[in-house]
Amino acid sequence: MPRNKPRLQLALYARPKHPGSYHYALLTSPKSTPKQQTNPATKHHVKNTLLPQTISGELPTQPWRYERLAISNIQLEQRLLVRIVIAKVTSSLDALERILETVPVYQTDDLDQVKAQSFNCLAWVRAALDELRVARGGVVDGLGEWEEIQAKAVEYVERKKEVGRWRGVGVPMLDLLDGREVVG
Repeated sequence: MPRNKPRLQLALYARPKHPGSYHYALLTSPKSTPKQQTNPATKHHVKNTLLPQTISGELPTQPWRYERLAISNIQLEQRLLVRIVIAKVTSSLDALERILETVPVYQTDDLDQVKAQSFNCLAWVRAALDELRVARGGVVDGLGEWEEIQAKAVEYVERKKEVGRWRGVGVPMLDLLDGREVVG
């Protein structure tokens, strides 16, 4: 397998209105090297945005929607606390993105009320990783089990909070494939 394949990362963002919880997203980016000046990435996540009351009088809603954003420098991403490298992208990024775009996004009025009521960014990321794990053609390599990934990510971000990591520059990154911290 060629070296320096793009990486799939789990990103945890601060939620100022909900301290102690995180917004979860997936990032794809080139393999990081210490000499890089910028770190481009693509962010994949779901978010719910308040839509105002309509002219016909319908009440405001907060539908969930999938979003894919190109980020020119991940170090400048607002509210990003940590990145966790969780897999190598072994096929094309287009194949990975096609899978992520098809992961279901549930709304409160969906027929499957169990999934609709528990749907959030965390549920979407978990479902996305499940889809990538079983994808035909081996889209990613090295992807572990969700419970272990999430536990390590939360442990890492909590450890960074304890040492006051966000007073400096740079977004801390833990590489689960190599078992080391890339950005200290």
